[in-house]
Amino acid sequence: MKKLLLLVAFLLGFGTVRADEGMWLLKLMEQQHLADSLRKAGLQLDPTQLYAETGPSLRNVVGIFGGGCTGEVISPNGLILTNNHCGFGLVHAMSTLQHNYLQDGYFAKSQGEELHVPNLSFTFVRRIVDVTEVIEAHAKAEGVDSYTMQSRSFLDKEARVLEAESDLKDMKALFTRIVPFFGGNRFYMFYEQRYSDVRLVANPPQNVAQFGFNSDNWMWPRHTADFAVFRIYADADGQPASYATTNQPLKTEEFLPISLSGIEEKDYAMVMGFPGSTSRFLTASQIRLRTESQNAPINLVGEVRLSEMKAMMNADSALNLAYAREYMSQGNMVKNYGGMNESVRQRGLVEKTKAKEVAFQRWAETQSAHPEYRDIIARIDAVCRAYTDTLYDVALLNSTFGQLVPTYFFPALDDLARAVERKDAEAIQKRGKGIYDILPHEKSRQTVMQVLAQRTLPYWFRHRRVTASPAGFASEADIAPFLHRLFSKSLFRDSVSFAKFLAKPSLKKLESDPLYQLSRSVYDVAMPLQDATRRYSRTIMPLNRVYVRAVCEQNNWSKAPDANFTLRMTYGHVKGYSPRNGVAYEAQTTLDGMIEKENPKDPDYFVNPRLRQLYESKDFGRYAREDGKLPTCFLTTNDITGGNSGSPVLNAKGELIGCAFDGNIESLSSDLAYYPEMQRCIAVDIRFVLWTLDIFGGSKYLLNELEIRP
Repeated sequence: MKKLLLLVAFLLGFGTVRADEGMWLLKLMEQQHLADSLRKAGLQLDPTQLYAETGPSLRNVVGIFGGGCTGEVISPNGLILTNNHCGFGLVHAMSTLQHNYLQDGYFAKSQGEELHVPNLSFTFVRRIVDVTEVIEAHAKAEGVDSYTMQSRSFLDKEARVLEAESDLKDMKALFTRIVPFFGGNRFYMFYEQRYSDVRLVANPPQNVAQFGFNSDNWMWPRHTADFAVFRIYADADGQPASYATTNQPLKTEEFLPISLSGIEEKDYAMVMGFPGSTSRFLTASQIRLRTESQNAPINLVGEVRLSEMKAMMNADSALNLAYAREYMSQGNMVKNYGGMNESVRQRGLVEKTKAKEVAFQRWAETQSAHPEYRDIIARIDAVCRAYTDTLYDVALLNSTFGQLVPTYFFPALDDLARAVERKDAEAIQKRGKGIYDILPHEKSRQTVMQVLAQRTLPYWFRHRRVTASPAGFASEADIAPFLHRLFSKSLFRDSVSFAKFLAKPSLKKLESDPLYQLSRSVYDVAMPLQDATRRYSRTIMPLNRVYVRAVCEQNNWSKAPDANFTLRMTYGHVKGYSPRNGVAYEAQTTLDGMIEKENPKDPDYFVNPRLRQLYESKDFGRYAREDGKLPTCFLTTNDITGGNSGSPVLNAKGELIGCAFDGNIESLSSDLAYYPEMQRCIAVDIRFVLWTLDIFGGSKYLLNELEIRP
């Protein structure tokens, strides 16, 4: 009877219509009565067209692009749309100064010109299964705790067993994973199929796709064509296959139609994709730990590092290309963490969370069947207090010394030392070359590393809290002479010095090498910190499981689970916002704004010459608005986070109207709590995408395979 009553309460708890908050697992659409909210918000499709276990649905056209983004199928011939920044690193790896597909762009003019992209895959979700009872039963039988139950090793083992029992076990290129939800209180198994022959079709020039670059990152208004087009190829049977010239474009019965009708304020909009990670069940003390002990040191050092990188990149075109990927990646992270901290402060999120905890505590005192709920917040608070300084030092070490010599360097060097000690010539060659090959040897890159280290290492001495410094560094004064010795004396610094060592390997010489000494001393400092981090995780995770279960019960399980890079849907509306008094942002921008932002003194704001020419001639074709202006980007209230990059933005009819690529800086605390007044998703307008492909880039053959609706 008790279970029946809980089930009734569970179902009744979802009868109310929600706000736009939530990255919803559509597998739970029926249980959570999500369809009612979708219809009320404006959805015109049958909700089963969003997600169905069998038969056509959006599940079949939205997939994982690479390893951390989303993409969508937009033609019956396997054409996929995603963000330029999602393919940035891949295109960067393909680029040279002679064929600079990253900065100059690339537009295939026929299918034969589509370029193979090494190490790129596209993954579809084929099935989602609730395996909670199985996981909990097996965990109990094996006597594992809640920490181990959520570990990758345990869940991967369980996935292999369940996969072997599934009717999908013989599917080609099948990958399975079991993922914890609701703090490890539910588990779902994802059956995914991965295509490994994916080719580049179109990539706008960097000054079009990333206009404003890091300066505009997370900012509004935007005028950025942040998109790229790729194509999935398959074997003759339409099955996944390694790259081969005989492969053909994947034939798909389902793909997204495209709407040219445009958007208006208050229009319904929904996003489907793979949001990476949110933490919306944290206590106030955990929010403070996240912002003050983890985000703050990364942001502190990162700002300095990025400033130095940008100055050197602006002065050297070869360095600009060489460091483009690293600069974008680090810039995104640093600005995100800084924006999150500022947003938490402005929203008063810690104080608001404390107020919710008072209500939670009153509720917990009434739960006689669950006495563990009564002191769960106090227990979490105690753990946070115990680890606050240690976690700060972990982040600070990784941002300073860890950028110069990652912790994996020393085990590799130590293996080399043992080979030298054994006089194992084959192992010496193999291990030595493995280390040498991952180090930078161009003088320009070594200079960059030395400059960045000189500027950032002092922050360790100025801000570390409880951890000793690496051996050989008593103070900041030791930094410059050591760096000089590292880059001028190390046997790994160039091929001549390295060859001399290999010709006459010496343990004494290796152990006295500055790279070996630095790696060992940083490793010795890092290992106790890593051990402490593991103890923190092992202690806090079981407590989180109890707390999340309690919060879900308090709210009748009406909350969406945290993002964990699984297929989710969020719905909302086109809407501008007012970030501060006297400032009001419209919901959409036009190409006029790019021209207005132009700054010849800042490479981030150079206007592409061809784009300027087309702008001045107003050559916008059928992609212009009724007022003759070319739309570029727009805002919605969709609840997104990292991983949603490249996600389709759809209207009420399920037609593609844009491609999500960013959030706004005022809402960067949204990974911790949704804030409807400020939370916005920034998307590139599909009309800007089509104009760039058609008129700007000349990839006109693509237009013939798209379903474009007026």
